[in-house]
Amino acid sequence: MRGEGGSPEYGVDDEERLWQVVGDHPFGTIVSAADGEAPLATLVPYLVQDAEGGRPRLWGHMGRANPQWRSFRADREVLNIFRGPDAYVSPSWYVNHPYVPTWNFVHVHVYGRPRLLGAGDDAAVRWLLEQTVDVYEAKLERPWRLDVPEAYLKSLMDRVATFEIEVTRMEGQFKLSQDKPEADRRALIARLAEMDAGGGRAVADLMERELEREAGAKAGRL
Repeated sequence: MRGEGGSPEYGVDDEERLWQVVGDHPFGTIVSAADGEAPLATLVPYLVQDAEGGRPRLWGHMGRANPQWRSFRADREVLNIFRGPDAYVSPSWYVNHPYVPTWNFVHVHVYGRPRLLGAGDDAAVRWLLEQTVDVYEAKLERPWRLDVPEAYLKSLMDRVATFEIEVTRMEGQFKLSQDKPEADRRALIARLAEMDAGGGRAVADLMERELEREAGAKAGRL
């Protein structure tokens, strides 16, 4: 990964941690391109399902009116981007100086080979739509189910392009001020935790957990 967060200390290759981000923020962006054409990107509500003997797989859908699905090929990887929390960091919050403004964030890139569900996959399409609804509705007090007339469901299935993605590799960036002294990091945590808007509190929680993880790893080496 490139950009401000491209420093080695921010890279994460622990897939358990990366899948946790995907599971917590499953509304991702899929990026693909057909030969000789500009890349296309679509926000997708993903479903993550374990695969026997391998990495979990991603399942998603988009409207057939969206041309992007036509660029999917089983021999060409697509990129799926999952954004975790992020927050602006002011240099005035540090104990030590000088520093410059920056941004703390978490994101995960998931690469994989897509397979479109087409004719003969009606059962899989139905399963995908039902499971997606069940997963997202489970957080509500009174979950709604995809219990609609059969003709309506069939017309819905005809209007969406559904797909499965076999994951080939994952990359993650957790930019949480790991390059700063602990005193500065704790000062940032205190300020971010006070924020009512944006991802400040979530970033503060992640920074706290990162400090705990580092302390545990250090203790394990002693």
